[in-house]
Amino acid sequence: MFKIVLISLFLVLNLSSNEVYILPKQGEDIKDKISESITNAKSEILIAMYNFSYKKFAKDLVDASKNGVKITVFLDAKKVKEDSEISDYLKKNNIKVVLMKDKMHLKLALIDSKMAIFGSTNWTKESFEENYELVYLSEDKKTIETLTTFIKSL
Repeated sequence: MFKIVLISLFLVLNLSSNEVYILPKQGEDIKDKISESITNAKSEILIAMYNFSYKKFAKDLVDASKNGVKITVFLDAKKVKEDSEISDYLKKNNIKVVLMKDKMHLKLALIDSKMAIFGSTNWTKESFEENYELVYLSEDKKTIETLTTFIKSL
């Protein structure tokens, strides 16, 4: 009996949560999940996003920053040159924005080194409401460590 309890405890402690969202059908669900994750962040948010024009997430980031969360957003410089509204808004609200000169086509967010959000989805209204896209949420420690090391090397 002790072995069964020990094995069960080991499995529960080592299982990580992973979810896949298929858009546009689950667009509202994943928008809510991302917004909630940003809002509940405690220490650090790292984002690398090719196209970021979704104002709700920008507002959530500003609110999180005002609550003491360290935020860094990597954006594609050419894309920002086409539309700088979100970039300007984030900078105006003391969020670190890094413009990548080389083509940066990532769609990645890391929340508190506990959750990775990535896939094909840009943070635009169209991506969540009209396009066929995938979003993957992972709480796998190794995945998060790999992605954190990568994003910090940009």
